This record gives sequence, C-alpha cells and structure tokens, in this order.
Amino acid sequence: MTLHAMLASFACALPLAAVAGTAAPATAATFAPEVVAYYPGWKSAEFPVNERNIRAGNVSLIQYAFADICWDGEHGNPAPDGGGIQACLDGEGKAARPANGSIVLPAPQADAENLRRLIALKQHNPRLRVLLSVGGWIWSNRFSDVAATPAARLAFIASALELVRRHGLDGIDIDWEHPATGGIPCIEGKICHRSDDKENYVRLAAELRSAFALAGKQAAGRHYLITIAAGAHASLSDDSGAAPGWVARLAAQLDWINLMTYDYRGVWDAGNGQLAPLYADPADPLRDKNLHADATVTRFLRAGVPAAKLVLGLPFYGYGWKQCAAGPRGDGLYQACQGAASGNDGSPTFTYRHLIEQGYLVGGKGARGFQRYWNAESKVPYLYNRDSGVFISYEDAQSVAGKVRYIRAKGLRGGMFWELSGDAQHVLGKALAPVLSKKKP
Repeated sequence: MTLHAMLASFACALPLAAVAGTAAPATAATFAPEVVAYYPGWKSAEFPVNERNIRAGNVSLIQYAFADICWDGEHGNPAPDGGGIQACLDGEGKAARPANGSIVLPAPQADAENLRRLIALKQHNPRLRVLLSVGGWIWSNRFSDVAATPAARLAFIASALELVRRHGLDGIDIDWEHPATGGIPCIEGKICHRSDDKENYVRLAAELRSAFALAGKQAAGRHYLITIAAGAHASLSDDSGAAPGWVARLAAQLDWINLMTYDYRGVWDAGNGQLAPLYADPADPLRDKNLHADATVTRFLRAGVPAAKLVLGLPFYGYGWKQCAAGPRGDGLYQACQGAASGNDGSPTFTYRHLIEQGYLVGGKGARGFQRYWNAESKVPYLYNRDSGVFISYEDAQSVAGKVRYIRAKGLRGGMFWELSGDAQHVLGKALAPVLSKKKP
C-alpha cells in the first residue's frame, strides 16, 4: 500500500464520535517520568550540538525547534512581528512546492546536521528520544488552515511520517499558539484561527495517531510519540467553541501535553510581576486572575486530562523591566515601570546563562547592585537594583527544586524547559534532572 493510500484510508473527515474512539496510547498507572528540553536550531552556530553543551543524561527527550508549515510554496508569518515569508525548501535546499499543509525545515541542510548530532547523543544515552517540534509563537499562523480540511491534514501527516523516517526521529511535537484564539494577530485578509479550531485539533491529532500507530506496527512495534505545547491561559482548556470535554479528547490522542506554565507576566505589562510563579501571591494586584502554574495544572486536571499526561513547563530565562519604583517594601515587586530593561542582545529577555555571564548573579546571589529576593508565597526569586530601578523575574535552582517536588506530589509526567542554550552552565538542568528518578508514592 502506498503512503498516500495508507493515509487516505483514515484521513477522511471523521465524525466526533469516531475521533473520540480512535486508538490512542493508554494512560498507565505507572510511567517513566520525563524531562523535556527544547533545542533552538537557529542558535546552532553559537550553541552547537555536542556533549559539552547538552548533558543528555539530564533529559529524556529533546525537541528540535522549529519546523514550519508550507502553503503555496511558502512558509513563515507575514504579520508585522512574524519574521516574514520565505520559500519552502526541499532536503537539498532547493525551492519546493509540496502539498499545502506539509511540514518543512527552514534550513534543511543545517537542520538535518543538527538532527543527526542530536540523534548521535542517543548512543550513550539509550533513554533519550528526539522529536521535531512544529510551529511555535511565530509559526503558528497556518495551523488553523491545516486542521480545517482533510486534504491539509493528510499533507501534514504524510510529511510528518516522511521527516520522522528520514531523520530517525521518535515523533512529532505540535506547538500551536493558540487554537481558536490565535497568537500573533493576523494581517488583513488572512485567517489564522477559527471558531472550530479545537474540534479540528482533535481530528488532526486522532488522524496523526492512527498514522503513527500503523507506521509503528510496520516498524516492528515501534511507538512514535505525539506531544503538544499548550498555553497556560484558561481559554485553552475550556470548552468554548467545542463539544464538552474537548481537551480531554485531545489528550487521549497524545502521549502528553507540555504546559507552557510561564510568561504569566512580561514586559508587555505596565507593571512588573513574576513570569512563572508556582502558586498565587496574596500581595499580587492581579491575584484574582490565577496567573500561576498551579492554577493552570488544576484547570487541566479538572478538564479531565490525567496527571500522567501533563508536563510542567519551566523558563530557563527571565524578563527585565526598567525604572521600576522601589515600592513600600523596597524590593520593586508589583510596581509600575517604564518599559523593558536591556538583556540578551538588547532584548528584555535575561537567560540564566546571561545572568551568570554578565555578573548579575554570583554564587546564586545578586551582584552588580542587584539584590536577590525570594517570594515565599509564589516560590520564585527576583532581582532588583534600587539605584537603576531594574527588576528581573527569573528561575533559579531553588525554584526549580520546588517545582520538582510539585511535579512529584501531583503525579505529573515530568518537567519541560525552554531552552537548552539558556543554561550553558547546567545549573538549572541539574536542578531539574531529579524528576527522572523513580517517582515516590
């Protein structure tokens, strides 16, 4: 049977009952815990794949970011903050025009070499798996089109299978930001999200699961993984625009969901706050909005997603604000600021690596005029310089260790972090690695 014929046998538009009943990986009472790491392919020149940069023993799965979706021979995002449009390329780097909805690598030859090196890490780390992550914040604009029609879903699935086989990968990660609500606003005349995105997402995942199950049988019983990245906002897990229990039906087709439990606050806010608090802080002016990781996990659990299919996300970076008032406690927290501070390459992002290399942190303590504070309620640190008014919310070894305890206490599948190059000194990765040890009852 040809690949196209094989996929066409199940890629027709399925009724909801059929989608819900599609065979999927069972949720076992016990499972091997996961530490999921993203590797940013576009940073390979400055942060190449090697054993010095990536301690593969500290992770169980690496997600290569990002592949994109081709449409009319082009990929990319034409929105003002979307990075522009490029020609789709084949494996040799030549212009190509695959079926609309096909997955493409942005720099095929460089990406292939990075994937080869990641796969090579498995030689001495047999537990390690490597997935290709599709989409991301900038490249999520075509997911709604892909999920909306049987033909586009078929092209997506066929290309996923081809890429997995060509590069020896263990599966696919879908990073759709975000179904039904969109992420980067569309330009006029384009459609980036639809009211039925959620149900179409279930269809896409179910058809991909069927294809991977069949391919796995043909490969001597191999199991190909399907994971997704899911936003922390409440609108994702609710049933708006979908039949009841939509996210539980989606999870049934997946191996697990990587929760992006970070970016709760950022420099887009006039006042500062914590980017990845574990719990609510009663002193937070926005405390009623439930902007913390425990609230997100609780929503997914209440929506019917098993704890064994939830992976807690951690940021290996921080955000900085400038000219923040000291406030009544003198620590600058929850105060009005005057925009973004200058971090990595002038951006408002301060990777943990940058904080160490630029001397903001020395031995885990604040330096260069910064004092480190610990929020006992939300279980995260922050830095503040009273002279400059710069405030930085970030993650450190203490907060990571607290999230390891949380993952175990909740019986979650594990932890995920963005991303490997932000922790070149392996401080945070070492703090997260204990997740991989056997879970305690």
